[in-house]
Formats: sequence, structure tokens, C-alpha cells
Amino acid sequence: MTDIRKNVILAAGIFVVCLFCCAGAGFGSYRWNEKYFYDRIAAVVSVMPERQTDIMKALKDTDACNINAGREILGRYSYYGHLPKRNFYVLSGLGSMAAAFAAAGWAFFLFYREKGKLKKRTAYLTEYLRQVEEGTYGISLERSQDVFSNLEDEIYKTVLALRESREGLKKEKENLARNLADISHQLKTPLTSLNVLNELLQRRLVKKEDIALVRKMETQTERLGGLTAALLTLSRADAGVLSFEIREVPVSDLISCALEPVLPLLEEKGQQVRICGEKDIFMACDLGWTRETVGNLLKNACEQSPKQTEITIRIRDNPIYTGIAIEDEGRGFSEEELPRIFQRFYRGASAQKDSIGIGLSLAKSLIESQNGEIRAQNRAGGGAAFLIKFYKNLPVSSK
Repeated sequence: MTDIRKNVILAAGIFVVCLFCCAGAGFGSYRWNEKYFYDRIAAVVSVMPERQTDIMKALKDTDACNINAGREILGRYSYYGHLPKRNFYVLSGLGSMAAAFAAAGWAFFLFYREKGKLKKRTAYLTEYLRQVEEGTYGISLERSQDVFSNLEDEIYKTVLALRESREGLKKEKENLARNLADISHQLKTPLTSLNVLNELLQRRLVKKEDIALVRKMETQTERLGGLTAALLTLSRADAGVLSFEIREVPVSDLISCALEPVLPLLEEKGQQVRICGEKDIFMACDLGWTRETVGNLLKNACEQSPKQTEITIRIRDNPIYTGIAIEDEGRGFSEEELPRIFQRFYRGASAQKDSIGIGLSLAKSLIESQNGEIRAQNRAGGGAAFLIKFYKNLPVSSK
């Protein structure tokens, strides 16, 4: 039911109620006058019972009587009262309808005025809550005595609690960022020392077996350093203390930077990279973190694909988002693996032996922290595909 129909029904209801009230008052007045007239005639008949026939005849046929002579006689006794004429009741009915219209209009005016006040108060509270949601707490809440008074009190209490909670959370994140920085520094120091010791041992050792063992130790040390850096990055992203510099980045530059560290592996396996789509477009993202994410996906595609195959990079651009799809010709994902691809420490059936299972989880955290989206799927012709989307005209909060 539309608002216009509701208003018409409300106005009609008010009018009918007022009309019935006025009509009831008019009918009551009519009945009172009728009783008054009856009582007076009964009094006249009671004192002149011998002339009751003449009295009844005069009542039934007033045109045959000399009414002016009767009024003159009544005036001698100072009685000038008279009963209303017939058109009085017509006027009373019209007056009742006019009063009903006036009462309905007034009630309708009061109703709309109150409705306007409620609408204004609702709009004010809605705007207040919207600004609170955006983090603006400096606006004081208007205090008015109306039906929203209790709601205002509860909103004010909730906003105070929310502000204290956000301030506490902000301090906790700052402390966490400092602690993670300290942990990173403490971990990097012994890892750097291990790398230096490995180099010194390689210079002093002569036997090939000993040199091979030291190189294995160096490889594991580098792996430990990469794992430590990845875990720290993942923790900072989860805590919301990772800094992003969002700007318009050429997609061609992003892909070139991401491909650079993967080129030796591509050459080793004889794989080719094909880029499809417009290259002269821009994407709003953090170049450093997005390059690392795309590089990890390219490395994953290279490792999962057989030799002499092709890796396709598709660039997609539309009014809603700008996307990069990375497709390989590997075995793809099973139905059991697909829902768990981005779970932390999950290793698929075709994962490398030295894989820890945080690369894709880290990629998901880095993309989503920039208000982006990443998903995995199987290609129709075989192989896996990862699609990264960065939506346009969406505000990104730099943490």
C-alpha cells in the first residue's frame, strides 16, 4: 500500500469519526427540543382537559389558527421563547459536516506535522550513526524530549563504548606493530650471522662433501629467512598494521616487475608467458605488495605446470574492476582442494616438498587488505587459474 493511499484512508477515517460525533450532537439536540416541546404541550392540556379537542386540532393544523394573536397573548406573560424552525436541522447537518471537515483537516495537519518531526529526527539520527561509522565522534547528539529520547540515550552510550573500544584497539595494533618490528629485528640478526658463517665455512672447507653440506645449510637458512619474512608479513596483514601506498599503477609495469624474479625458473623449464588484453591500463593498488603477490602466483603456476608449456596472463578491465588472471596448463585442483586453497599451512597434493603452505594465504591477505579480491578455479580446458580483482571507485583505507 502506497503512502498516498494510506494518507487518504487516514483522512477519510478521521472525517467519518468527526462527522458521526457532530451528527450525534445534532441528533441529541433535536431529541432534547422534541422532549421540551412535548412537555410544554402536555402541561397545557393538563390544565384545560375540557378543551383538549381544540388544542389537538390547533396543533395539527397551525395554518387555520391566528398564530400572531397567540404570540401576543404569550407576550403578555413575558414568554417569548420559540422552538427552532425546520430549516434549522438542515443547517445543523451542514454545520456538522463543516465541523467534521474542519476537525479532520486539523487532525490531518497535526498528524503530518508530527510525522515531519519524526522524519527529521530519524534523518538526524541516521546521519549521526553514519558519521560514527566513518569514525567521526566529535559531533554531539541533540537532546530532545520526544519518542526518541530513550533511543538517543542508548545510542549515546553505545557510541561512547564504541569509541573507547576503537581507541583501545588502535593502541593494541600500535603495540602489536612495535612488537612485530622487534621480533623481525631479533630474527634477522641470527639469520644474518648464519649466512656470514656459511660463507666463512665455504672458504675454509676443502672437501666437496663438506662444501655440499654447508651449501645445504645455506639453502635451509635462506628458506628460514624467507619463511620468517612471510610469517611476519602475514601477521602484520592480519593485525591491520601493514602499510599500503595505494596509487594508480600501470599494469604493464606491475607484470614486468612480477615476472623478473621468475624468469630463471621459466627458462629452466622451457615455459613461455603469453600476455592477453590491453596493457595500457592502470590499476589502483600498492605496487610493492601486489608485485609480490603476482610474482608468487606466477611462481606457483610455473612449478605446477609441466615443461614446455605456456602460462597465460589475461588483463581484464571494465567499469566495475580491473583484473589480472594467471592461467597454467597443470593438473588443476581437485574438488576437495579447491575450497581449501587459501587456508593457512594447507599443502595440496601437488605441492613442492619444501612448501610450507602460506604463499597463497599470504597472497589472499595482501589483496584483501587493499579491498581487492582473489579466487581460484579450474580452467575449462585443464589447468588452474587465479583471478585478482581491484574494484574501481572504492575507497581504500591505508593502514
